[in-house]
Amino acid sequence: MEKARISSIQMFLLLSGFLFGSTVILAPAQGAKNDAWLAMLLGGAGGVLLMGIYAAIASLNPSKTLVDILRERMGKVAGNIVAVLYIWYFIHLASLVLRNFGEFICTVTYPETPIVVVIGLFAVVLLYAVNSGIEVIGRISELLVPVIPLVVLIISLSLITVHDFTAFLPILENGIAPVLKAAFGFIAFPFGETVAFLMLFPHLNKKERLTKIVVSSAIISTLLGIMVFFRDTFVLGSDLIAHSTFIPHLTSLLIPGLNVESLVDINLLIGGGVKVSICVYAAARALSQVAGFDDYRKLSGAIFTFCVVLSIWLYENVLEMFNWATSIWPYYSVPLQIVVPLLLLLLSSKKKNKVSKADMKS
Repeated sequence: MEKARISSIQMFLLLSGFLFGSTVILAPAQGAKNDAWLAMLLGGAGGVLLMGIYAAIASLNPSKTLVDILRERMGKVAGNIVAVLYIWYFIHLASLVLRNFGEFICTVTYPETPIVVVIGLFAVVLLYAVNSGIEVIGRISELLVPVIPLVVLIISLSLITVHDFTAFLPILENGIAPVLKAAFGFIAFPFGETVAFLMLFPHLNKKERLTKIVVSSAIISTLLGIMVFFRDTFVLGSDLIAHSTFIPHLTSLLIPGLNVESLVDINLLIGGGVKVSICVYAAARALSQVAGFDDYRKLSGAIFTFCVVLSIWLYENVLEMFNWATSIWPYYSVPLQIVVPLLLLLLSSKKKNKVSKADMKS
């Protein structure tokens, strides 16, 4: 295993940047309309619990990657088969995020540029980061991820004079069902996607802090998402939001006397860059373990190339992309985000109990 180590603050920032990722672009709780804040609050609570499960699995299997844990708990053959499913999942997720950001840049910033050029250039930059190692990715996160909440705050304060503070009312106008559905979607996207960090947790230098790091990043990301929802709803209104794409861009256009579109672009590229880098790193590390390679860098270039091709092939248009991300992806992800981790937690707990009893007898 790569012997690199990352600090607690770096792990926290990587998780926070990953959670921000493409969440703001796709607004996963948007289906709850005025009550999206409530869906995000409920989904955030579920996200904290789910990420806590991932942290517990890592704590019960210290210094082991997801592939190691799958092999030990499920047997080598079954473990490798499930590991391959996770590799596909990480690659698929990276491709989705690449397409999200390609669509955003080509729609609002460079509409004359072919999307394959935008995605390809983005992938080349991220490939350099991934091949530089997890320590470098961690240091980059220290420099860039703090920009995300700063930009959100700047834009929110700049719009204070155009807010309609009653725009999110009435509460539960359409009942609780849309809220619960949106909350489930918000758990799967983005919190459940942090299952990829089971390939990174072994690099944490102070593993006793893992649970605190995971929980704090989930809570802060939820609060930041709710803040963005209220800002956009107060400015645009729920009806316009329900029929719009790339909502943060629309919001930024309404700031009187200021042009901050580039700040929105930077913010989203930072989050997306972190997310794609983590996914490709996790996929390359996992594939190198399954295939018996001694260095994941031998595979990262091929994985990035496949991700670029897949990102272009996945959707015919931006509306299909939004529909997949909000309506299909959460259910598609359930087995690898929830079912397998719960099984691993159960098997890991049983193993620890057996070891504890054996130690007591001896």
